[in-house]
Amino acid sequence: MSDKPIDQPEHDSVNERELEEGEETKGLVSNGAAMVVSRLLTAVFGWAGSVVIARTLSPESWGQYSFVFGLLGIMAVVTDLGVGRVVISRLTGAEQKDFGPVAGSFIVLRCVLGIAGYLVALAYSLIVGLSPMVVMVVAIAGTTVTLATPANALLVLFQSRLKLVFLATWDVIAQIVQFLLILLVMKTHPTLLAFVLPAIAREVVTVGVRIIAIRTGKLDGRVPTYGAVFGLWGPMLREAIPISIGLALLTILTKIDTLMLERLDTYESVGLYAIGYKFSDVLILAVSALAVPFTTVLVRAWGADTDTFRQRTRQAMTVAALLGGLAIVGFVSAAEGVIGLLYGAQFEPASNAARLLVMSSAISGVTTIGWVVLVSAEKLKVFPWVAGLGVVLNIALNSVFIPLWSIMGAAGATIISELVIFFAFLYMARQSTGITRLIPVTQLARQGLLIAAVTAPTWALINKAGWPWIPTVAAACVLHLALSVVSKSFDVGDRIKFLAPKEPGDIDSPVEATTNSRSANDE
Repeated sequence: MSDKPIDQPEHDSVNERELEEGEETKGLVSNGAAMVVSRLLTAVFGWAGSVVIARTLSPESWGQYSFVFGLLGIMAVVTDLGVGRVVISRLTGAEQKDFGPVAGSFIVLRCVLGIAGYLVALAYSLIVGLSPMVVMVVAIAGTTVTLATPANALLVLFQSRLKLVFLATWDVIAQIVQFLLILLVMKTHPTLLAFVLPAIAREVVTVGVRIIAIRTGKLDGRVPTYGAVFGLWGPMLREAIPISIGLALLTILTKIDTLMLERLDTYESVGLYAIGYKFSDVLILAVSALAVPFTTVLVRAWGADTDTFRQRTRQAMTVAALLGGLAIVGFVSAAEGVIGLLYGAQFEPASNAARLLVMSSAISGVTTIGWVVLVSAEKLKVFPWVAGLGVVLNIALNSVFIPLWSIMGAAGATIISELVIFFAFLYMARQSTGITRLIPVTQLARQGLLIAAVTAPTWALINKAGWPWIPTVAAACVLHLALSVVSKSFDVGDRIKFLAPKEPGDIDSPVEATTNSRSANDE
């Protein structure tokens, strides 16, 4: 009697798993690549806009502009509350009839939170006694919060379905609109208040496109419904409380230095410090874009597929580490040249602080994946404690360092705090999930050694030997990428094999698949 009928179901099961994995992988690749490219392009145009504004305004006005948007950035403490992470678990895989009420309730809640964030920002500016001009700028620029908050809610809907490519394209277009309007303001009416208006226009385009996309069926016909929007707020908020506290603390960690500089130093210092953040924000944008599709997949995998959860986590961390390594190699060696070229010689004193901020962002990139793991795995109780540790440390260090060393003190406090929470988040992600080989320790360690090995001679060639920084940095980045592949701190061969779509009959045997998976995880 043939064994084929008995073996066939197992073969079909493996075949089905391979097909599902291939579809999931293609979704990750297309959405992840679109989001990363989109964030990088928007960062480039946003960067260019900041160059125009910084070169046009006086140092004090540029400092005020930077302070206002730093203040609005910290309003994520109020406007986010972590509800998006709760909602995405409800929306992922939801039937069409269940999707509408959850989505509608979430959108209305985020609109209310956006208004609350605006009022908190305005109240802060009045309570601390900011100048009437700065208060007016906060009042006008704060409308970006009321627009961006529901826009982000709409993004979560598309994220839950891995339908992000269309939005990524329009995000770039919205950023280009803002940049063109900045150029128009520069030519016609270059004042602090006028430079706020392009940011508002960008948010109008973003939220408008997302609304139209839903109305035209971009979510496979799923649309929000608003029949009982208040009924789900209680469960959403209760479930989100630990995430809310953790994300609020992380937001404070990344923004509090700007507010403390304004209190303990001058607007000119705030403006210089903002230059450093412009460079570090590019990296943060790229990694946060990478985290968007990975969050959806990790939420799906938790409790159902440990191997996928482990594999996707390791993938995300090694990619984040590589992006951080390239950022450090590309910027730290030539900070003066880059800042002088883009912003002018008057901002070159920000170079050393910018170096520290870029390095802290490289660390923060991997940390981001760590807290995404905790949130996806619903290990919510430990999340606020780890974030709170970083905030307390950061505030304490800033209180001492800023009066002593101004922006260098603020940057030093940031990188020390990031290092502490980096180790804390990765340790807690491993311990709280109970998944072995979750953290790619070997690859991360190799990446760190490679960063030092490439950056140090590159810095010496540019700053001591006088080599031209543009070709030297370009060569160093190519070298770093090549060494990352050769040393297997980023295994491009496995990535290509894993990401390649497979035909229905083109599968490994169960033994080969298990062996390959174990080999990758032991790396």
